[in-house]
Amino acid sequence: MIVKNNLINDLQQISDSHNKIITVEAASEKNISRALLSLMAEDGRRNRIAKGIYTLPETIPDELYILSLFSDNIIFSHETALFCNGLSERTPFEHSYTIPQGKRLSSSFSKGFKSYYCKQELFNLGKITVKTAFGNEVPCYDAERTICDVIKDKNKIDPEVYLAALKMYSKSENKNLKNLSMYAEKMNIVKKVRSVLGVIL
Repeated sequence: MIVKNNLINDLQQISDSHNKIITVEAASEKNISRALLSLMAEDGRRNRIAKGIYTLPETIPDELYILSLFSDNIIFSHETALFCNGLSERTPFEHSYTIPQGKRLSSSFSKGFKSYYCKQELFNLGKITVKTAFGNEVPCYDAERTICDVIKDKNKIDPEVYLAALKMYSKSENKNLKNLSMYAEKMNIVKKVRSVLGVIL
């Protein structure tokens, strides 16, 4: 397949101005069709990351940013939030996110990620924005909400990651015990949190 230089330049400009991502919508603004992007992906000239999302071949995809593009109902949590908040030195093998109960993501896209669910009224509790290693901003829970989540879901967390996170949080000079107590009360896990972190509460 022969690709004209101006087309390559257009795709490079889209990538540069959209955090290294080429979406069908952005491409269409430069009169590049979905079909052409698909053909180029088959030819190895573009990487198809997910439906409607491509990258240049030399680009390492920002998984967190790409996942966040798919839905407003995604907030990174648990092991991923521990890492983003500096409470874990281990890069998660599988990234974790929380979505409201009753919401679903495409099974073809969410494969390889750990999904957690919470009540709608708790979904935005402790939500902040953090930067990924690639410099892109994504939604994530703050340290206090994350500590509450991992205590609540202890059986689903790697024991070493769990214990290390609690130790790091306990020693942190930036911990917000007021928010921790408030989140625990709203999540109805005050006794659990106190039994684990009773010394600092």
